[in-house]
Amino acid sequence: MEYNLKMLEKLAKETLSEKRYHHTACVAAQAKHLAEIYGCDLMKAQVAGWLHDICKEMGREEQLQWLTKYGIILDMVQRSQPKTWHGMAACGFVKFQLGIEDADILRAIRYHTTACGDMKPLDEVVYLADLTSADRDYPDVAHMRQLAETSIKPAMKYAMQYALSDLVARCQGISRDSFEAYNYYTQF
Repeated sequence: MEYNLKMLEKLAKETLSEKRYHHTACVAAQAKHLAEIYGCDLMKAQVAGWLHDICKEMGREEQLQWLTKYGIILDMVQRSQPKTWHGMAACGFVKFQLGIEDADILRAIRYHTTACGDMKPLDEVVYLADLTSADRDYPDVAHMRQLAETSIKPAMKYAMQYALSDLVARCQGISRDSFEAYNYYTQF
């Protein structure tokens, strides 16, 4: 299916702050780049890139409404981490507000923050695009970008080690999805 990327870009520009819009544009570009490397659907990667943070700046109550509408029930750890809700909420927004029902796109959006134990190639591409987009500037980002462009499974392993060590360092809970992703990628 074809999607109107210009319309999605316009929606992001109208919905998000300037900083979040810039990040979103960078993620969409990086998702396309990584999709080219790993043979994923370029259109789906860009759609997920443009929409991955579409609910990021919504209030908590609105995010909860969208994720509930999509049928997601938060567990105890997820409830305590509202910064991760936007991906799940975006599934509801994208499906019911925009009429995009493609399961691959919705799944990549849903898991772009937490990952999960049975990630598909598009999920991995969008997760890594968010982590390695041109606007990202954290210690070791150059190494993460190099891994993301070289070998996707070791890149995901490194990303999960980074993410979980950060959660542990901040005394945060680890969601079941992230825990299962970590366990899965330790084999690579």
